Amino acid sequence: MKHILFFETFTNKVIIGIDIDGTISDFFNGYNLLYKKYFPDKEIPSVDDWYWYKKLDYNGEDARKWFNEHKGEVFDVAQPYPGAVETVNNIHELLKSYGFVLNIVSNQPTEDSKIAAEKWLQKYGFQYDNLIFAETSKDKWKYVDIMVDDADKVLIAKPLSKISIKVEQPSNLDTVSDFNIPNIKGLTIDLIKQAVSKLKNSTTI
Repeated sequence: MKHILFFETFTNKVIIGIDIDGTISDFFNGYNLLYKKYFPDKEIPSVDDWYWYKKLDYNGEDARKWFNEHKGEVFDVAQPYPGAVETVNNIHELLKSYGFVLNIVSNQPTEDSKIAAEKWLQKYGFQYDNLIFAETSKDKWKYVDIMVDDADKVLIAKPLSKISIKVEQPSNLDTVSDFNIPNIKGLTIDLIKQAVSKLKNSTTI
């Protein structure tokens, strides 16, 4: 009941965005599984930064080109992080009761990967209001007031009037954010409440 009373005191529409890769999808392990499918004899270094895939050996092919061409296939093998579906759906259920919006906001390099991302969300039963594919990391902020993401390039691009929630990964531990969670299960109702309160005090929505 205390959450209901809180939201009744702040009824302006709030848009919350949640990223896919590295936030609700275990993209890193998924990509490594895909890489081993194509290059079973190659070694995979530890994932200590977002661009670890550039360190892999593609038999002379450009890493970025291979990544883009095969990005959609990652969704065939990537699993949701534990508790991701339940967490997102619980947040969505709460938000829609107050006219708030939950967007899934992602960068995907090709039309194939965009289609694969949408199918992946449907396959696992994620509930949300809109699926948005931003052109760049910075552009994600055009579609949200509060963004849940793991990418440092998204987090550091946050406008002062908006709120970031960082899902911690080895690549972003030094990146500053308004709120930090160890994994998507940390996106609790209480944290959403805190983020909305901070948003209320940061800007006029």
